[in-house]
Amino acid sequence: MNPFRVLHRLTRRLPADERAQRMHAALLPLRASPGAPDAARVTVQCVQDSHYLALFTHLIHALRQRTALRVELFVPRSFDAAIGTGWKLSLLRAFPLGRLQSDQWVRLYEVLSKRVGYRSSSLDHPLGDLVDAWRSWRLWRRLESADALEAVVIDGVPCGDLVIDSYLRFRPSPRVNLDDPFLALVLWQAHRDVRRARRYFRRARPVLYLTSYTTYVQHGVAARVALQEGVRVFSFGNFQEFGKRLSTDDSYHTRNTLHYRRDFEQLGDPAPLLQEARRQLETRLSGGIDTATAYMAASAYRETTQKVPDARGAVVIFLHDFYDSPHVYADLVFPDFWEWICFTVETLRAAGIRFLVKPHPNQIALSDRVIDELKQRFPELELISPAVTNRQLVDAGMACAVTVYGTVAHEMAYLGVPAIACARHPHIAFDFCRTARSRAEYAELLRCATTEQAYDREAMRSQVLQFYVMHNLGSPAPERELRDALIASWMKCHDDDAPPAAIVQAFETMASLGGFETFVGRLLRDPPLQRVCQ
Repeated sequence: MNPFRVLHRLTRRLPADERAQRMHAALLPLRASPGAPDAARVTVQCVQDSHYLALFTHLIHALRQRTALRVELFVPRSFDAAIGTGWKLSLLRAFPLGRLQSDQWVRLYEVLSKRVGYRSSSLDHPLGDLVDAWRSWRLWRRLESADALEAVVIDGVPCGDLVIDSYLRFRPSPRVNLDDPFLALVLWQAHRDVRRARRYFRRARPVLYLTSYTTYVQHGVAARVALQEGVRVFSFGNFQEFGKRLSTDDSYHTRNTLHYRRDFEQLGDPAPLLQEARRQLETRLSGGIDTATAYMAASAYRETTQKVPDARGAVVIFLHDFYDSPHVYADLVFPDFWEWICFTVETLRAAGIRFLVKPHPNQIALSDRVIDELKQRFPELELISPAVTNRQLVDAGMACAVTVYGTVAHEMAYLGVPAIACARHPHIAFDFCRTARSRAEYAELLRCATTEQAYDREAMRSQVLQFYVMHNLGSPAPERELRDALIASWMKCHDDDAPPAAIVQAFETMASLGGFETFVGRLLRDPPLQRVCQ
């Protein structure tokens, strides 16, 4: 790493991301003058992603067409400025290099606002940072287990799950290592974020906070503190709905699926939706990418000539990306995917149950090292090539699927194979996936995974279609159209071959929809913004 080249890159006015620069130029016509001090205050996460830059700009522009706003930015950049450890990466995280890099994105967000409400990392409160460092060090030294870390609450804000996910992603590591000083750094940042977010949201009292995700410390702490302070928080991090309003009982950006079964029964005429669900799901199971899996780079059902192993009567464990956020759903039984897979393998092996392990088809390259480590720990492990399709495994006679919360649960059930999970997964309202609430319960489900049970395949398939309807098709048509436009804009932003004009057009199309206007109206309906409008 050439220090002069790095310094030159960090001192540019805008980031080197050419796509973000073009997005900034295209959004300049939407820029508005600063709002009056007494206008309704709205806080926007300054997330370093051109998709959210465009999305939040269009939302704020639409709000400003209806009322006066004072928009402020939350700049979340801190230890997430680099992935890995070592002095070079530590420098990129440290002030002033981290500040130079984050300021490039702050200048991009000038199309929204030039005001910074607060930052995750700055030199504004050195004494508070020292106190937080001391508190974090003491907490780190007292930790005795990953479960204790998961239960960490900082000044009334649950943070353990956010700390674990951040450690796994930015260390990076497939497992929690309580002796790692980097964990102390993540804990320190969690303390700083809680203190700074509390101070800001309590002082500024914004009526609205717009965020991308709610996983990891840099996203989750601000959302949870804002909710505790009575701020309305909307997240735009899932592909099932356009903007989810969060609550203190549900602060996850993933969709709340607890009442899917009840809500399906209240649909007037679900027959056309069930027919469409069947069509889309068959498309996916034939190797295509449907709306629900648009984020995947490759289908788990694409055609292959790969040799299929003998799976008759076997359990198939479907691995997750070890570095992805495991706590994206609530009630996870294990702190990370490594502990989950080791517990699963040991339980099945002790019960004498044959099992196969299939890596995630879209895992990052680092996961290959974890697979090698897994094979060293369990030499008898039977690995399936990711090129083998899940449908081929069903045809080969597999008996049960095991996942933490993956979409494979309803895919397998549609093909007649039951599943076992151990988190508040999307299918939680239905019976086709058996869900453990504790390790003891999970172990018992595994030990019974291949026992002869009377599974009504048609009933499972019927429930899967009900789930698919509620997860992807059950919303009113304008909301689905808006959701699909959001997905289309996201895909354009992440398509390296898409010309800038096509990206801009995707967002303009989204903002022109009647559902978008309805959503903006929803943001305005609550009393705080109504008073400003009047």
